[in-house]
Amino acid sequence: MKKNFLLFALVFILSSAAFAASESDNLKLAYYKVKFSIFESMPRDTEKIVFLGDSLTDYVKFEEIFPDLKIKNRGIAGDTTLGVLKRLDEVISLKPSKLFLLIGTNDIVFNRKAAEIVSSIRKIIETFREKSPSTALYVQTLFPVNHNLGDARRPHEAIREINDGLLNLSNEIKDFTLIDTYSLFAENGQLPERYTIDGVHLNGTGILRWMEFLSVWIKEN
Repeated sequence: MKKNFLLFALVFILSSAAFAASESDNLKLAYYKVKFSIFESMPRDTEKIVFLGDSLTDYVKFEEIFPDLKIKNRGIAGDTTLGVLKRLDEVISLKPSKLFLLIGTNDIVFNRKAAEIVSSIRKIIETFREKSPSTALYVQTLFPVNHNLGDARRPHEAIREINDGLLNLSNEIKDFTLIDTYSLFAENGQLPERYTIDGVHLNGTGILRWMEFLSVWIKEN
């Protein structure tokens, strides 16, 4: 009887965990679809500055940090390089004066290799260059993470390998400006606790430091 009870309890726990994971995945998918639908429905006003990426971009209140600039936020929490490629036409249709790209950290969670991630970023750059050649492209290196605060699904080595790939890419095709946001935050290879709550996402202090750093490129003519 006791053995049967323990078996039942184990099955229940595993089933509950699987259901919770499924619900979480469904919520993320719904959020992605809602955000993309909103983007597609917005006015096609052009020549704006556009930030493109995942939750790190999604969470930024650009209109409050840069009230005198017209910046469009095209970040979607949970997005990957492949997701950005699928929705790139919407961003290109805006014909932005500048595009700031930060993407790839979620690809690591899905076990994509660094070379594959860098290849997808190359495709994003090349597609933009072909369809919106007047847009100034700025690609940011991936941020470090802090494994002491929880999520350890993004190995430090993988992040550095992707960033090295981006550096090689910038030396090869020279069609964009590479911004070293990794070094802005890395201390002993980690994202300092004072800039994050969960070890991955920036807190308010971190976001303001990031935006202050980028303001040189955001405001240049």
